[in-house]
Amino acid sequence: MKSPLRPNIHFSSLGELKKIINQKSSISSFFLYSGDLEFQLSKLDHTLIAHTNKRTIFEFWKCFLSRPDTFIEYVESLLSYLSDYELTIFQRNWFQNHDAFARSVLFFLLHNSSSLNQVSCGDVDKKRITPLMLSRIKTFKSKQFFPFFDDCKNVLDGLNAVGEVDYILMPIGNYSLNLFEQGKNKGPEMYTFNHKEIHSRVKTLDKKCILLYKKHPALFNLYKSFNIKMVDKYGRVADNKESCEDLIITNF
Repeated sequence: MKSPLRPNIHFSSLGELKKIINQKSSISSFFLYSGDLEFQLSKLDHTLIAHTNKRTIFEFWKCFLSRPDTFIEYVESLLSYLSDYELTIFQRNWFQNHDAFARSVLFFLLHNSSSLNQVSCGDVDKKRITPLMLSRIKTFKSKQFFPFFDDCKNVLDGLNAVGEVDYILMPIGNYSLNLFEQGKNKGPEMYTFNHKEIHSRVKTLDKKCILLYKKHPALFNLYKSFNIKMVDKYGRVADNKESCEDLIITNF
């Protein structure tokens, strides 16, 4: 079972996550977007409550999961007559469409045709949406995957909505200083992370937390009081920072 969206963050840590997470666990994951990691975990009989405060992301999953046949019909219809140029125009205003279902179809088309695997940016080439991809999503079935909308401005405030779960999972991805984020154009589906606030929130949580990052030197100091496991690009535990690709950071 593959996500209908290409992953926008590639982690090599699934094998090590299997060792950390107990069998048939309940997991609240945050920053839902492509759902790639969540689906891989749900295949292992874990229950995933996937949180997002981005209404456009939640709408996509709600529309796709509730009416998959109709969704694919719309996708194929639009693919047949929209040009790359026209799709590029939609990158600027897709979220202004008044119909949630239409917004969600455009979300799918723009994400999967983007060179950056993002809806609102990247070079568009609709050939990236291959017949094989469409055939796979026609038979798509979700298992123990439940999107959850947190109606809050700060995505981390969604932590307050977490009930009794075994783990909180945060696949964050790249670490960057906030000053480098200022001035960048961001679509309504894109997250902005305050990494110091993430650290502060997780430090006070009384639940087991797992954070996934791509390697960055600053993280070893920021999370020096946590457990850090380094993973290389092949999914093996790395014994040095040079060969490390991912960091699995836990508070337990």
